[in-house]
Amino acid sequence: MVEKHAMTPCAGRRLATTEEKPAPTKRRSSRASTNQTASTSRRGNPGLPGAGQGLPPTALRLLEAARRLLARSGYNSLSVEAIGREAGENKALIRYYFGSKKGLLVALVDWLVADSQWQSRQRLSGRSRAQGPSQVVTGTSKAMLDDSQSYLLFFDLLPRLLEDPAMAKQLAELYRAYRDQNTRPLWDGRAGDPPETVRDLGVMTVALTDGLAVQILAEPGSVEVSRVLALWASFVDEALASLSTEPV
Repeated sequence: MVEKHAMTPCAGRRLATTEEKPAPTKRRSSRASTNQTASTSRRGNPGLPGAGQGLPPTALRLLEAARRLLARSGYNSLSVEAIGREAGENKALIRYYFGSKKGLLVALVDWLVADSQWQSRQRLSGRSRAQGPSQVVTGTSKAMLDDSQSYLLFFDLLPRLLEDPAMAKQLAELYRAYRDQNTRPLWDGRAGDPPETVRDLGVMTVALTDGLAVQILAEPGSVEVSRVLALWASFVDEALASLSTEPV
């Protein structure tokens, strides 16, 4: 399995890349701790696609440690003590950078596909005019599906997040962002909000990618990914073309 060590800075929200150490604080009430956690989460924005790209080195070491533990020993090995020990860092830094262990797990889910999401941003900002919107989104899907090991870990974490209401809410925010990241290139910079058809195509692209990942993991080699994505791109192109012929 290839570890993601070199993370390239990307556009969008992210933590400062300079190292910060938490200042000593007095014990707070549970309500105050909850508010502090929310504030930390907002400041760090760990739950945004590709957020790991801009995290400070210490936060990245914690994510890398959690990924190694998950791959080596499974979900039950992901205690704050074990993650801190694996990373060679104080376990209190998990709370500092991610708000809590739950925040770290949500960030880890996102970080598992961060490279592919960053590649998508690069295509959005620098793609040639010859490459249509459907090729942009299916290219991102292909990059994600090529990293089957990350998807395997993603699916290990997914049911745990869904079992916890707080983490499920954060996961829902991630998926909203993923859908939007498909919708924007499909609308291709046109003025106004994208119509429902375009938003639905973004939803279906996310669902198609995750569904293909399940089939690939269950039976490697059973799906010709490039052919399926080419078929989906053709469908998307037809759907987008129909929008331009609809009466105003």
